[in-house]
Amino acid sequence: MPGPIQRNVVVKFFGTPDRTEGSVNEPREREEHGLRFNEKWTYKRPLNDPAGAVERVIYWRRYDYVDSYVRRSSDGEWVADKELPTRLAAAAPGHKEVTTDERPHS
Repeated sequence: MPGPIQRNVVVKFFGTPDRTEGSVNEPREREEHGLRFNEKWTYKRPLNDPAGAVERVIYWRRYDYVDSYVRRSSDGEWVADKELPTRLAAAAPGHKEVTTDERPHS
């Protein structure tokens, strides 16, 4: 299971967002797709998007990643990208895939 998503890893992977709404210090929270957040990053036609998205939004609550939604066509439905944390963890520097034999036993 991947660890928390860090903002700098997202920027390294996708670049700077095309548009931001709110900020890390924004005290007011908003809601969209049933998610509460205070900052929203929007990417239009992100390069090498692992989900094949033409548009992606990433939601933050302060420094914490909340979720990401994608559209695969300009008029398509927004769908949650639940695979993004795993894909970003795999792309992070120093990532090492943990095999079943290396996992701690309970």
